[in-house]
Amino acid sequence: MDEMTLFALFLALIWGVVWAVILQFTRMGQFLVHQRTWITVVIGVGGDLVIAAVCVPFDGWWRVAAIVVLSSVGIIARSLINEWGDVQELKRQLNGDEN
Repeated sequence: MDEMTLFALFLALIWGVVWAVILQFTRMGQFLVHQRTWITVVIGVGGDLVIAAVCVPFDGWWRVAAIVVLSSVGIIARSLINEWGDVQELKRQLNGDEN
């Protein structure tokens, strides 16, 4: 295993621990964990892709990144649409609308 790969693996370990600590012990992290879980996954995977860029040749990296990004579009769209519906329902309730 070359030095760059070892560095990327070490960086991945640090990234995972730091992200877990942020999610566990900060107010923002707790909000994300309880209300916007999908964003925590996007940020986590995004960090992994950045780290992978350190040791994977660009020709291979962009293909993997494209697969991850395109496979994420559906779930991100679904989450945003559902959250939009939640916001609209809350607005209706606050305005006293019954429909």
